[in-house]
Amino acid sequence: MERVIHSAILGRLLPDSSEAERRRRELRRIHRLMGNLSWFRRQVRRRVKEFTRGIEIGPGDGALARLLYLDPKLRDKLALTGLDRSARPAAWPLPWEWRREDVREFAGWGDYPLVVANLVFHRFADEDLGKIGKALDQSCRLLLAVEPARRGLHLAELRLLRLFGVSRTVYEESRAAIHAGFLGSELVEALGLSARRWKFDVEGTFRGAYRLIAERH
Repeated sequence: MERVIHSAILGRLLPDSSEAERRRRELRRIHRLMGNLSWFRRQVRRRVKEFTRGIEIGPGDGALARLLYLDPKLRDKLALTGLDRSARPAAWPLPWEWRREDVREFAGWGDYPLVVANLVFHRFADEDLGKIGKALDQSCRLLLAVEPARRGLHLAELRLLRLFGVSRTVYEESRAAIHAGFLGSELVEALGLSARRWKFDVEGTFRGAYRLIAERH
């Protein structure tokens, strides 16, 4: 299945509309089914002594940051900055910084050795991913990313969720996300991260997640 990128349906909705909020709730349920947030928490917990300052790309509604902030093992040890073109979401922890900028134009990577991205990279074409990866390669020491795994199995799983009440709009958006997802070393190659400088751990899960841990040697 060839990688195909579609525009996000949710991004065309007014962010404060009741319809947008309902769809965000549905997407959060899908994220929980994929196990995304709990995976990030486990990874950050293991490394918080080494990586106390980081940045989250495209935090959306701030659910991941809120989970990390409320974790008693992380709250007083981690400082996370949000980076997004959108305004700071209500769920974003008040003590943590928010940068309203386009990730493709951001120039402050040097302050953040830890970079976190939850279902973000699949929205970008390879050309943009190469630009982002070049910036990350200058200063990032640990990249944690979860994206959709581009497999027919996960399209079938999504159809089952549609039968159990997922709205048509969220179904279409999630379907588009799977088609824009990654397999194997595709994300690493698109970012242009070299094996000479980085160690990679890539895994795909039965529940549709493509997980990447990239650590600088």
